[in-house]
Amino acid sequence: MISVIIPALGDEPALIETLAILVEGVAEGVLRDCVVVSAKPSELLERYADAAGCVFRVETGPREALIRKGASLVRSEWSLVITPGLVPSGEWLNALADWVSDRPGIDEGAFIPFFAKRGLWAMLGAWAMNVRTRVTGRVDILQGLVASTSVLRDGLVPRTAMTQLDARMVDRRVGVTA
Repeated sequence: MISVIIPALGDEPALIETLAILVEGVAEGVLRDCVVVSAKPSELLERYADAAGCVFRVETGPREALIRKGASLVRSEWSLVITPGLVPSGEWLNALADWVSDRPGIDEGAFIPFFAKRGLWAMLGAWAMNVRTRVTGRVDILQGLVASTSVLRDGLVPRTAMTQLDARMVDRRVGVTA
């Protein structure tokens, strides 16, 4: 089973979109628990997290600090890090379950590529982002990251090999184009 860590840097009402899609993963037995870590206190985010059965915590610092805090609270060996307002689509649950069941090494990671819905430039930008991740091993915040929880507790480390999962990440935040 996989835990979910959602680092929220602001008061992001689009979190509800992300939490709604994760319910399917819990029902399928792929996702175990969820932690929403916010950079600032937010009654709205706390209500969303509570309604979805997620733990809510506040941690100061950059996104990496929020991820480390979330990793210290989850219970699974593997974690999915996802930005509020992004939703995985396609066969993402099967892709996650298959990748973890292949028993990757603790230093390996996987990512769910970002998919831009509108415009040629947006699609080219998303394609370049996904290629860059495969080459450099550094995941963009618009992509989902699957990594060992113990590695995330120690802080994000550069990876030399990052597997691209057969799924895609779609942005549901209002007024944002990538």
